Amino acid sequence: EFARADDGGLTLLDVIKKHEPTILIGVTTVGGLFNEEVIREMAARCEKPVIFPLSNPTVKAECTAEQAYEWTDGRCVFASGSPFDEVHMPDGRTFYPSQCN
Repeated sequence: EFARADDGGLTLLDVIKKHEPTILIGVTTVGGLFNEEVIREMAARCEKPVIFPLSNPTVKAECTAEQAYEWTDGRCVFASGSPFDEVHMPDGRTFYPSQCN
């Protein structure tokens, strides 16, 4: 069964701590839902976290490309529902966010 009766009322952060997902798919239109604490917690438990904030427009995206790359030290696989500019990391790496909607 897909739904879990024992997880009612858990925050997103609590779900990540309990179930250790490797992917976050955002379709909530709640801008900023994937905050720094959530993304860093996921990245601590997953070598290459997949982060897909698909909500439109950009202000309603669950996180930005810059946030996802910064908070995972550039280890994430990122694609969004809105266009984001390239991200330049302090170590010289540049990331070019993809759209996947």
